[in-house]
Amino acid sequence: MKLGINIIRLSRKFTGVGRYIECLLNEWSQMDVPFDEIILYTHTDIEQANVIFPLDSFTIKKIGQPAADPLWEWRSLRNRPEVALMFFPAYTIPAGNQNRCVVTYHGPAENKLASKEGLRSYLYNKLYRYSAQRSDHVLVVSDAVKQRVLNHFDVTEEKITTTLLAASTLFHKIDDVQILKQVRQQYMGSDAPFIFFVGKLSRRHFIPELIDAFASIAHLSRHKLLIAGPDYLNVDVPQRAKDLGLEERIIYLPYIEHRELAKVYNAADFFIFPASDIEGFGLPVIEAMSCGTPTITSNKGSIPEFATGATLLVESNTSEALALAMSRLLQDEDYKTELGGKGLERAKTISWRLTAEKTMDELWRVANTGR
Repeated sequence: MKLGINIIRLSRKFTGVGRYIECLLNEWSQMDVPFDEIILYTHTDIEQANVIFPLDSFTIKKIGQPAADPLWEWRSLRNRPEVALMFFPAYTIPAGNQNRCVVTYHGPAENKLASKEGLRSYLYNKLYRYSAQRSDHVLVVSDAVKQRVLNHFDVTEEKITTTLLAASTLFHKIDDVQILKQVRQQYMGSDAPFIFFVGKLSRRHFIPELIDAFASIAHLSRHKLLIAGPDYLNVDVPQRAKDLGLEERIIYLPYIEHRELAKVYNAADFFIFPASDIEGFGLPVIEAMSCGTPTITSNKGSIPEFATGATLLVESNTSEALALAMSRLLQDEDYKTELGGKGLERAKTISWRLTAEKTMDELWRVANTGR
């Protein structure tokens, strides 16, 4: 019996969903899995240097021509008779799908508040709903996402399974002070301390509020603010920083390669991740915690399910609330150190192996039962 997986999210610079696919495949490559063969479908060559799992553990089929994800899925994956089950790890299944299939939702309403507007937003909402209803089973990354699927997509609770995420093994504490100094010099241009955010620059991450918050407390220290991630909101961080007279203190990068991220988390004085009620899992939060980096985040969405008591949770994402949280860590070294230790210990209790085992159990069950 064969399992097919859509891995086109690995064919480009990937963030949360791409890392989800990569970490599952990395764990499955080290496990005895029940399927005779796992086939990975893509339209672009995957280079071994760009992923952490061994490519030769799987069969890779390059099919079709590059296109928008839903269009490529429809052209290439709606009927794959060679597999018993198709796994779609990124929200959607092909229209007219003819295989038994499982789909994963990471935050089903994110399209409403991110970059998709107008007709595109309407079509994606239709496709998300169709995928949840027509798939044989739905995986979600938190109980908060599960509730949103139940509320918005009219599926039964029995059809949904929660599989919490974890941080990749790439993310761990680095104690070598010389390495951390080099990272600060590489990204800051000097050995200056910095506050770090990584994630999509979308409405659900309150980037304008974060920048304004930093501006209001910049006089308290010589810290810089590093913001990394694709700018879906057209914030134009460099221009905003210039307008505030902080172009030397606020640094923007559209992408940091995920193998470098562990070093950046470790080199940061602390991590901050504002999030809205529709945050899927908040993977950067658990990654920062795994590096022992003190973390500020929001008491919203899925994040409290794993971060309560191990991070500084803010109740509001206003610039005033974010500034108050940052100023506390800037001024209370003992609390900041304690927070880093608590986050590290909490992260050790959350394992990708457990997630991979539970996910594989669900895929095998659906392949055999159809539900």
